[in-house]
Amino acid sequence: MKTMFFFCFVCILSFLTCTVFAQEETDGRTWGLFADQSRYVYGDTAFIRVSADTKQAPIDTLYTGDEIAITAITDKVLNLKGMKLPWIKIKYKKEGQDKEGFLWQGVISLAPMRRGELKLVAGMERRMDTTLVYDDGSKNPGKQFLVKIKAVQGGKVIASNSFRMMDDEAANFAEPKVMSGLGLSNVQYIMVLSFGGEACGIPTNYHYFAWLNDNRLVALPERMCVGDAGAFYHDESFIFPVEKGGEPDTIIWHVEEEEATDKDDKDGNPIMKTNIKESSKYAWDGVNGAFKKMGKWRS
Repeated sequence: MKTMFFFCFVCILSFLTCTVFAQEETDGRTWGLFADQSRYVYGDTAFIRVSADTKQAPIDTLYTGDEIAITAITDKVLNLKGMKLPWIKIKYKKEGQDKEGFLWQGVISLAPMRRGELKLVAGMERRMDTTLVYDDGSKNPGKQFLVKIKAVQGGKVIASNSFRMMDDEAANFAEPKVMSGLGLSNVQYIMVLSFGGEACGIPTNYHYFAWLNDNRLVALPERMCVGDAGAFYHDESFIFPVEKGGEPDTIIWHVEEEEATDKDDKDGNPIMKTNIKESSKYAWDGVNGAFKKMGKWRS
């Protein structure tokens, strides 16, 4: 029931915040930009403009991992790389001087991630067409984002990795997190980049990556959670080696799925029925930076 209470809270919070996103008429909702936020430059090269357009020559240049502060989000937009995004007014420091100008949102990172001198800079590389194929064989056109994560140290990109995600209701916000290696061999940090929606019944997808001691950024297994308060929930979770129940160089995956019955408990809450309760394991190879799925079992 703790999981159900969590989904109730998420649904209420999403309702209170959805009006913010409802005003967004561009493809920029995933960034969650607001004034006075700090971000990184995501683009390899970002030209600073004196105004919110490309009519005049750049007045300065910034690079991946450079730090900026958001001053304002303009109503001027530019279509580039399949994305319709606004120009952002920024301020920054360079060579000891305070400067300001305008950047297109597509060259600005998602929420910043950092551990010591290592910056993990995530952003949207482009948006592209795709075809959705359903279980019954039917097809529909759709859109995908190519999300890229760049590891920056000493002002240089030293590693990167990427994945694709659908541009749908589950791409309404992004939330990053950086943790320790959690006991996986040759792993210094684990980063999680999650994407979710603004309403109940919209999944949250968690994308995991490991930063290795030899400066490689490699993908780990992914997981997903979704629920609708009082109706159902599907919850996937991981157990890493240092966590309770963990095993050496193993990621344990667990899924639990419940749905409401037509009966209520004494407090008037629906009695939930468990439909799925399964576990599986992924063996981690720290030398090659790879994982392999092992057997699945019902618990």
